[in-house]
Amino acid sequence: MPFMDEKKYFETIAEYKLLAKHEVGQNFLVDPSAAKKIVDLAEITSEDRILEIGSGAGSLSFFLEQSAGESDLIDIDGRLVAKLHHDFENNPRVHPLVANVMRFDLSPYNKIIGNLPYYITSAIIEKLLLEAQNVKIAVLMVQKEVVARLNSSRGSADYGPLPILIQYRASFVKGFNVPRTSFSPAPHVDSSVFALRFKSDVNCEEAAALYRLVSQLFLHRRKTIYNNLQTIVNDSLKAKAVLENSGIDPKRRPEELSLEEYLGLLSQLH
Repeated sequence: MPFMDEKKYFETIAEYKLLAKHEVGQNFLVDPSAAKKIVDLAEITSEDRILEIGSGAGSLSFFLEQSAGESDLIDIDGRLVAKLHHDFENNPRVHPLVANVMRFDLSPYNKIIGNLPYYITSAIIEKLLLEAQNVKIAVLMVQKEVVARLNSSRGSADYGPLPILIQYRASFVKGFNVPRTSFSPAPHVDSSVFALRFKSDVNCEEAAALYRLVSQLFLHRRKTIYNNLQTIVNDSLKAKAVLENSGIDPKRRPEELSLEEYLGLLSQLH
């Protein structure tokens, strides 16, 4: 990177607010202490291959560049990727790329980090959980209220397919809040950072099968698990037998079942 101290670098990021595209959720983090804390949560070593999702004007990239790992920085905005090419042109371990994460191969990376665009937060997390087969840690920043939904527990109104998939693939680690004033332009909501520590013994194919099943069972969340399962298997006797063999009361509703019970159902169906 051409020499630029931290204060100057983040002042330059703040100036990019005039180029921010609201339709793709561009709000640039201008608080260097928050950016450093986010990168530190990834526990990067020289062995790591890191993907930054939505690199923007380089808030997290600045500290990734100083880490020992090799980083690919992706963003759909070519103007910002060109900026990062210039910023990090002297560091062969940093690779800014124009790319859409929803069409990007996540399998090479063992660490993933990003300030996720608000409008596709759930879709990105779903893709990460289903396709990032070698990831060990993901550190993500999302809207503050989204964190409670992602980390919801059985029986709550927010409990559903994505929180269950998160429980299956990873341990959820709460991070810290980032106020809207830490961004330029400032969004209308505060943000929150969390980490996912991925389990090493989980199969992505089984994760996908579990997610398909749970998504189908939650299509009508106020119906009983028996009624939903009967619709899926198209056989009332089979639905009854599967629930009986799984030790699940057919009168319970989808949000009342634990991850272990859903895995039992999956095993009975396959």
